[in-house]
Amino acid sequence: MPGGTPSRRRPPRPLGVPVLAPVPAGWWLDGVLLAALAGLTAALVWWRPLLDLDIAVRDWCDARRPPPVSGIMWFFDHLGQGGILTTVTVAVSFWLAWRHRSVRPIIPAGLAPIISTVLIVGLKRWTSRGAPHHGSVEMFSDGWEEYYPSGHVSNGIVYYGVLAMLLAPYLPVLVRRVLQWLPGVLTFIGTTYLGYHWLTDSIGGYLLGLLIVRLLLRVPWRTMPLPRWLDRSAVRERPGSTG
Repeated sequence: MPGGTPSRRRPPRPLGVPVLAPVPAGWWLDGVLLAALAGLTAALVWWRPLLDLDIAVRDWCDARRPPPVSGIMWFFDHLGQGGILTTVTVAVSFWLAWRHRSVRPIIPAGLAPIISTVLIVGLKRWTSRGAPHHGSVEMFSDGWEEYYPSGHVSNGIVYYGVLAMLLAPYLPVLVRRVLQWLPGVLTFIGTTYLGYHWLTDSIGGYLLGLLIVRLLLRVPWRTMPLPRWLDRSAVRERPGSTG
């Protein structure tokens, strides 16, 4: 500052610049994702060729599964392990909350597993579809199996998307994009190849996960009003504040 002592550089606010937002920003893609998920679900009930495709993909993968590749695919599948991802995401959010003296990072990290669990478990129980190696390929088969849509694939998009949002101010652009998009694709490949889910389970999980993360990115977490005692970072940033 001219004629004065340079002020100390303020740390980035939680969920600060860059603020991740859904791309494209319009709601049209959200509508397309919802319509695609509904259309896929309906097609699995009324269009038999889609079930035949699931069976063909399963059989092709079963015939081509050497041990080294299976090990890699097992790792890919576990990138979408919900318990581990929830723990990591919440732990990162608490670290950021402590660092910035603000509860803001905890709110999206806490809501992500709640929203995902309600939607995924609800759809699984409603559709009652079996797995590739036990149960029925058909929807609403009234068995104990509940595999549609794939929770692992949805997790691979939702949780890593939330982590990318929380850590955006600290990560290079390339690293942030890889964190946001690659795990979901790898989980899709791994869980389908190993026969843990039908191909269309994985497609449904991907559509649902992308829809959830886009909705989470739309909320103005950084600027939504909060009581002062929950957001001390805003107090520190006021003009004349010394920290």
